[in-house]
Amino acid sequence: MFTIYGRTNSSNVRKVLWLLAELGIDDYERLDYGRGYTPCSSPEYVALNPNMVVPTLVDGDLVLWESNTQLRYLAGKQGRDDLYPSDIVARARVDMWLDWQLSTALNGFRVLFQGLHVKDEAFTDPKGLESAHKQATTSMGILDAHLAKDNAYIAGENLTIADCCLGMYVHRWFALPIERQDFQALAAYYERLKERDPFQKWIVGQGV
Repeated sequence: MFTIYGRTNSSNVRKVLWLLAELGIDDYERLDYGRGYTPCSSPEYVALNPNMVVPTLVDGDLVLWESNTQLRYLAGKQGRDDLYPSDIVARARVDMWLDWQLSTALNGFRVLFQGLHVKDEAFTDPKGLESAHKQATTSMGILDAHLAKDNAYIAGENLTIADCCLGMYVHRWFALPIERQDFQALAAYYERLKERDPFQKWIVGQGV
């Protein structure tokens, strides 16, 4: 049995829990750490993760910090070539979107979520929110254009960990109180994701 440290209202924790449900894995322990629970600055957590963010995955002697790395590890450990391909070209396509989430998609959505949902005063400046909204719109526009090219899922015809990584942001695009452009391919993709029980449980069912 392995352990996941992190609260279920964290986007990065939720995407890992979504993947675990897709893998059919429920034999793990999850401990609440982060906002509203045991602080990530607590000595026992810092000893595991000096970055003081969630999630952290502990599997025996292995301690993993980054949620996207955890997605790769879990799919790979289960031998799920469909979710994280061994073929170098197919894997590169998945990795590209995982990296894009961190380099691009995260930027606008982090501010919108913290400002509009969490109500963190550090993120409520109107100009900052306007800029974040433009960033999020641009990101979702890129994703919409990609999906419109007959891509049922982000890396092709099948669900992969790229969807587990970015589906959280697509959900927030439709769940946050913001003005949205009519991205039809993105909306159809969101409906496809909502047909999946793991997505319903860990993404839609946990709120914004």
